[in-house]
Amino acid sequence: MKVTFELPPPVLQRLRSHIPSGERSRFVAELISKKLQNKGNALALAAKKANTLRKVNKDMRDWEALNGYED
Repeated sequence: MKVTFELPPPVLQRLRSHIPSGERSRFVAELISKKLQNKGNALALAAKKANTLRKVNKDMRDWEALNGYED
């Protein structure tokens, strides 16, 4: 799939000087994929950490009780 986005001129210049034209799309796609994976891991870690907090768990149980949630 083709997408269009803008890069700051210094970044584009470095990309063009270091990555051959036939490899740029794959290079950018791999970088984006890695960055998204890291963000996903960070969010999962934050959620896991939040789930260990007693106050958060109590609030979640209270909220679920109000909404009739069953596991």
